[in-house]
Amino acid sequence: MNLFQIAYKVSRTDTEIFEGFGFKHHSDATQYYVHANNQAYDKSTTLCQPIGEAITLARHLVCSMKQSGTAPLGDVWFSDDRTTAFMLVNLPDKWRDEEVVEENVYTYRVLIKDHELTLGAYDQRDAWIDDSIRYLQPLYKLLPLFAALLLQETQVNAAIDRIFQTYVDHPAADVFVNLHEDFYQNHKADDYDIAYENICAYDVSGMHSYFDSYDTIRHNKEQSQSIQNLPLITFADDAFTAEQKMYIPSMGKEFELPAGLDGVCNEIAVGDAQAVLLHGPAGTGKTISCKLMCQSIGLPLMATVNCTENLDEFILGKYIPQDGDIIFKESYVTKAIREGGAVVFEEINFAKPQYLAFLNSLLDDNGFVRLDNGEVVRRHPNFRFFATMNVGYYGTRELNQALYNRFNAIVEIAALSDQAIARMLSFRVPECVPVLDKMLSVYHKIKGKVEREELDVVISPRNLENWAHLAKQEGYVKAAEKTIVPVARCDRSLEEAIRGIIVMYKW
Repeated sequence: MNLFQIAYKVSRTDTEIFEGFGFKHHSDATQYYVHANNQAYDKSTTLCQPIGEAITLARHLVCSMKQSGTAPLGDVWFSDDRTTAFMLVNLPDKWRDEEVVEENVYTYRVLIKDHELTLGAYDQRDAWIDDSIRYLQPLYKLLPLFAALLLQETQVNAAIDRIFQTYVDHPAADVFVNLHEDFYQNHKADDYDIAYENICAYDVSGMHSYFDSYDTIRHNKEQSQSIQNLPLITFADDAFTAEQKMYIPSMGKEFELPAGLDGVCNEIAVGDAQAVLLHGPAGTGKTISCKLMCQSIGLPLMATVNCTENLDEFILGKYIPQDGDIIFKESYVTKAIREGGAVVFEEINFAKPQYLAFLNSLLDDNGFVRLDNGEVVRRHPNFRFFATMNVGYYGTRELNQALYNRFNAIVEIAALSDQAIARMLSFRVPECVPVLDKMLSVYHKIKGKVEREELDVVISPRNLENWAHLAKQEGYVKAAEKTIVPVARCDRSLEEAIRGIIVMYKW
């Protein structure tokens, strides 16, 4: 029996997915995510009630382990090779109150042995329910079966486990869709043999408890969280001159220090991290994150260098004519090295390697640079070096391993959430607030098309901001021709596809 195909054919009269962010059976979620192996004729992502609610049930089970330190909703046990799994889950009252499950079903047990699935449903007294009740129709079989299969897959598929753990900790519509679609695509061709039996006496001794392993994960996460919540350490008031302090960034209210960077801030402030590399997709705010960190700890940002344009052999300074003489004028980069403060090298992997050679000595233990005039400048104790880069984009290079190893902290900056993008746009272009949802939908549809077709183009929140600014004068459709359509980089087919996406909405 192909459970994953059947899942799209059965639903309750109320087709809304329980605790599913308003999604319904057969809801189109293409704007959030499209799997690379999606074979739908229109490359759309469609959700279904059984899989969606099974994801929610699995989350409730794991959350009960996380929140209480016990397992009031049950547990899952696995064999050493993870081919056998046994799940016991006690259903929360709300599931019966909302008629997601029938009023006399309190517990499900599921046994997985390879592709053989055995299910048992139990009443309030934990007595096995006879299979004559309508609860054993396909819909009600699928809910616990999918939940057990999902939890089993978290044990053998690291990617699914990461998404699921993210959903457990921070449930959001885009993560929900991502998990639903990946889970479905991984198993859409699988067949299973299904039996309904009383399996309450199944012996789980010798198997590994999900709760026991999750308890360790929970402990480590709590410890990590407590470290992140440490108060920020700032530079001493006399660490920099009044002139230098004028270069401490002052960012607008639309910006917030991304979660997880407070620890990096402290490491920078005390000198444990003198060189920090931030990497991630375009438009995720890597340079802004550098500025926010400097602002948070009172660190002057003396220079921001765009490596695609400004990095050349004169990065440390050059000879210039002055008053009839030729003098050596050092750059703000050199000034920061000599006197303290930070510099940011944007998109460092666009630079020609020969222009980065000085960084090897600068970021070494006894940091120094040698200027063209022969002077050796020793690195000031309060000098900090930031670099940002996009990985795998056209024109980029692989960073030299010797230089890469000299970074004390290498931080991946995740793609901005819809909430963060909306916050930024609403502050910078308040006029766009009424159409923010439409702009984000266009953003996700274009991004999804680019990803699934592996196109060498990028759409970022910067494009959305430019779009919103120009739209104030000429409307969103015309403004898109100058800001969103050019994302296609003269790919005529993609340009027409983008135009088609934009005109789907009433602006």
